[in-house]
Amino acid sequence: MNARSADEPYDPYCISPAMATELLTQAPWRRFVVLGDAFAEGPGEPCEGYDDVPWAHGVAAALRSVHPDLAYLNLAQRNPIAAEVRARQLGKALTFQPDLAAVAAGGSDVLRESFDADATEAELARVIAPLRDAGVEVVILAPFGSGSTGDLPRDVLRRRLQLLAERTYDLALRNGAIHVDLSAHPADADPGIFGADGWHVNARGHAIAAAATIRRLGVHLGVYGPPTLH
Repeated sequence: MNARSADEPYDPYCISPAMATELLTQAPWRRFVVLGDAFAEGPGEPCEGYDDVPWAHGVAAALRSVHPDLAYLNLAQRNPIAAEVRARQLGKALTFQPDLAAVAAGGSDVLRESFDADATEAELARVIAPLRDAGVEVVILAPFGSGSTGDLPRDVLRRRLQLLAERTYDLALRNGAIHVDLSAHPADADPGIFGADGWHVNARGHAIAAAATIRRLGVHLGVYGPPTLH
């Protein structure tokens, strides 16, 4: 991963480049694609002391420390709902012929006036299943669950985000995918991971999300590091 700013090396929820490399030493993946919404696109609002790097770029950098020839494609766009992620990004992702994909979508669906969890789950399944059928290892991310927005009451938003986390977990189980539940992360209770709008994560939030994803990949590979410390 890139050299980091002053505070990031001391954040217990982040990860050092050396530890990231150690956790991914056995990683077989050479072609990494990312699909999703603004959270997957990044980079988020700057945060003093943290490199302004999207979480997906951080994961790609860690993978590249093991395989310098890693091919990386980020197809994520700002604010598409799950159906639009499928329609606009899935075909391009399959054409890329990845062996690892990260899917972070559903957050835009949560923000709609009416959130149809069944429809969102069905669309995400239509993204994940073709990737798995093509032999791609898939990581599904559920977003941090304590964000806020002026468009929805906080309790309504949290219930919807929790439901999204549950549905993505079920999808992962059914499809043999890897689940990263950021809504269950201890940093989720810290408002300092969000930007000024209270919804999109800032550079610290992205660094934490990258670390959580790398650690989860390490567990999948059978390599276990400290759960939060570097």
